[in-house]
Amino acid sequence: MKMSKKKSVGWLSTGNGEGSLGLLKKGIELVNENKIEIKYIFTNRESGEKKGSDRFIDFAKSNNIKVISYSSQKYKKIKNSDWKNLRKSYDQEVLKKINPFKVDFIVAAGYMLFSPIICQHYKILNIHPALPNGPKGTWKTVIKELIKKESKFSGVSLHLMTPDLDEGPNLSFCKFSINDNNLHEYWEDAKKCPNSIEETKLFKKIREIIVKNERNLLLETLDKISSNEIDIDKPNQYDLSDSF
Repeated sequence: MKMSKKKSVGWLSTGNGEGSLGLLKKGIELVNENKIEIKYIFTNRESGEKKGSDRFIDFAKSNNIKVISYSSQKYKKIKNSDWKNLRKSYDQEVLKKINPFKVDFIVAAGYMLFSPIICQHYKILNIHPALPNGPKGTWKTVIKELIKKESKFSGVSLHLMTPDLDEGPNLSFCKFSINDNNLHEYWEDAKKCPNSIEETKLFKKIREIIVKNERNLLLETLDKISSNEIDIDKPNQYDLSDSF
């Protein structure tokens, strides 16, 4: 049997906290299994900016992965302009830094910047903390909407990034319950605090569930891409709910 070529991957991440670090750890699991190669990690933070990103950068380096740091905060300060006016020019600078590394695709995992230019040059897999037809926006926005609508189920998905935020073709997803008997007490408590949803135990619990499933979905999807079970050139919205 002909062996499939090991996929070369670029990685975009702000590395802000445990979520980003957990996703990277899943990627490194596949590196250690010789299924993918992470050519570089690009982060829009530099060492010394935040404790979370410092941990992320140190962890990546300890696993012998090339780290490219280019501070978006410093870029904004130097240019002295609103970020909406700088997004495209910053992307152009990022491209100059990552173009020397030849990769099959890029994973955006905990990357806090939208990349309308980069995604026109590379296939970028983006993690979204909801089902393909679910709420749009950040994870905080998603969870608040799920709670307000008293949703029974949610999920996470991986799609190809396009210049239209959260609108790219879906590669894979998983679905899970957020309103079963185990969470009944959390839901009842949340109903007492309609104006402070983010402070509720339910909000934090749903976040935990989403983070766990994001990591597992990324691992399973990258694994299946590495074995050619999923073709990123032919997105087909694979349901991986039963894979983990």
